[in-house]
Amino acid sequence: MTATIHVPAIGGAHQFLHFLPVAFELAATEGCIVRIFAPSAADADRIADLAEQLGTARPEIWVMDLPPPLAAILPRAAHKVARLLLAAGRIRDCDAILCAERTSTMLKRMPGRCPPLLHIPHGAGDRAVGFEDRFRLFDKVFVAGDKDRHRLIAQGCATPENCVVGGPVKLAEMMRIAPERPPLFPDDRPVILYNPHFHRRMGTGEVMARRLADAVCESDRYNLVIAPHVRMAQGWGEDKKARWQALDVAGRVMVDLGSARSVDMSYTAGAALYIGDVSSQVYEYLVRPRPCLFVNGHHAAWRGNPDYAMWRFGPVIEPDDDPVAAIQHAFDSWPDYAALQQERARAAFGGIVWDADGNARFAGPDPCARIARIIAADARRSGQAWPDSGPRDGVAALGI
Repeated sequence: MTATIHVPAIGGAHQFLHFLPVAFELAATEGCIVRIFAPSAADADRIADLAEQLGTARPEIWVMDLPPPLAAILPRAAHKVARLLLAAGRIRDCDAILCAERTSTMLKRMPGRCPPLLHIPHGAGDRAVGFEDRFRLFDKVFVAGDKDRHRLIAQGCATPENCVVGGPVKLAEMMRIAPERPPLFPDDRPVILYNPHFHRRMGTGEVMARRLADAVCESDRYNLVIAPHVRMAQGWGEDKKARWQALDVAGRVMVDLGSARSVDMSYTAGAALYIGDVSSQVYEYLVRPRPCLFVNGHHAAWRGNPDYAMWRFGPVIEPDDDPVAAIQHAFDSWPDYAALQQERARAAFGGIVWDADGNARFAGPDPCARIARIIAADARRSGQAWPDSGPRDGVAALGI
């Protein structure tokens, strides 16, 4: 039986590597028809480029265009939901739906039949938002490791039957294709990555970015990459972007407000110290355990709180602490945290092991192939195949 799998890719390009490689694997699987629903032509191009980068066939992509009059009157923040609602009938016309965000659970709450809804969460962080009630609406969840599976089940958001450790898709793909990465700076100073989150209360970018840039330049011991979560600068005006870009110092401080390198592990792989607050990218950084430093910019009572479990991987400071002394302490104290870092990275990413030199690899099945195999089998069992319609080649405009 042919299985049709629809993939709404509405959460932003920073999510693509977490789940689209599975969609590409399914598209290459005999008996599977895969359609990816992109919110814009630009996103459709990014998806096609990603397929080429990963060496897979270009998938069928539908662009979820909004009628211009509706786009003009709706606030931009409502566009994602509007696209999803308008395309819901076509998206649900399949045997299974695969997504990386949880806005798509709206498809489950709408009247009429909804096929099984499958979820690959983007990231492996510890914040409470990553373990919320909408998980209950998914028929199956594929998490990166035991860490997230145990917590989802313990909180009643998933069951042992429908929560599967599939492995870290993005990590596996980047380890498979990443070439030898060039140095981030022309000299051999240790590189610090500052990766603030976009959250207005928990993110520390506004209070720490300039302090770190000034401290690094004055110390002459380190180089600095300021690469916040890509969502932070979305919607900023040119003046605010320029203010952040002004922190850039040639050869010493690099500011990246959302390029491809901010999501393809270029910075997490090339840094010698991670400074952050609540971004899940710290787990990608800990694929190779190294020093960490965390900034408590919102007076969190974090000790013993599972939402801040990552803050056990290095010293935690306040925004007004001396950054140079804190950086040195993070390097000096790293041996105290190294074993826990490796233990929790292993729990976060199923199948990862390290060789004697600290290089990571996968000991088990490839995550993309494993997850795709399960989805294909489940989709074929889900019942009668639904009617196939629309063009089969290239990028199609979705008639709404």
